[in-house]
Amino acid sequence: MKVILLDSGTTNSRLRLVETTTNTVIDTERIRVGVRDSAISGSNQNLKVQIKKGIERLLTKTNCMPADIHVIVASGMITSNLGIYEIPHIPSPAGVLKFASHSVVCKLDEFLSIPCLFIPGMKNEVNEVGEDDLIFSINEFDVMRGEEVESFGLLNQFQHEGKGLIVLPGSHTKFVFVGENKELLYCLSTLGGETLQALQKETILSNSLDSSLIETVDQKMLTYGFEAAKQYGLTRSFYHIRLLDLFTKCTSNQRANYLAGSVIFNDLQALSGIVLNEIKWVIVGGINPLRKAFIHLLTYINQEWKMIEADDQQVENSLLVGAMEILSNYGSEKNDLIGGEAFED
Repeated sequence: MKVILLDSGTTNSRLRLVETTTNTVIDTERIRVGVRDSAISGSNQNLKVQIKKGIERLLTKTNCMPADIHVIVASGMITSNLGIYEIPHIPSPAGVLKFASHSVVCKLDEFLSIPCLFIPGMKNEVNEVGEDDLIFSINEFDVMRGEEVESFGLLNQFQHEGKGLIVLPGSHTKFVFVGENKELLYCLSTLGGETLQALQKETILSNSLDSSLIETVDQKMLTYGFEAAKQYGLTRSFYHIRLLDLFTKCTSNQRANYLAGSVIFNDLQALSGIVLNEIKWVIVGGINPLRKAFIHLLTYINQEWKMIEADDQQVENSLLVGAMEILSNYGSEKNDLIGGEAFED
């Protein structure tokens, strides 16, 4: 049985054609369009057109017809108000069954009328407050779309007991807190990755940093940057990058590590006020070299946690494993409607 997985983000989308009997990816297709395009243009039309073209290219490459695809499983920003089929965030805590029961299957022309399972995102459950008090409780709010699938996929690839934390570095750093029964308790997000990119591209630091930022992890410089942000403040530690360029023999890679250490210090400040002594393990996914940078600095601040670093293949597999788990539970929740005719059009 063949399934297409669609993961759509802010700037890019990705399709994977999967053979479910072996859980292997037959082929992939990257699409350089995401919901940012909808936000800028005020319409999701181009998003629809480009994803349809991507599905057609994927089918052509693999000699498949639309009828050969059992279902498309779509996650990420595709279910936001800027995507193609909006589904409200479900409140935390939420396990696989809750995500499955709130997913929606429908047939759309832009998906070649192939049945598509749209997976919702999650929002933190927050007690109701008055409008005047909202500003004081805003830090309790958070949302995610797509990271829930990745989180379940990572959880299924590692042995762990008790409560834990999943860290997903990327454009946005996501901290996902996990309960003893693998339910997602709540999440916290930062703009860590985008901050690094913006500083490199749009500030005076461009002259002191390569476009690739970190090439290899330098643990010493990561720690120096981390401590500098703690002692002197975040924006002062940013200016240190220029001073390191002017007055030392530090390489661009060393300066990039210093900068990353400063930003990660600020990311980890998001955890202040959280009851961290209940956390028994930490899984770090996401992209390298940020993944290894987080591993080093998380170990630096707490050596009692069981640190689990996902490798590149496990990160790659996380979407597949998580999406297939939600799909299989949707079938059991909905009496296998995916295989029948009960769809929304």
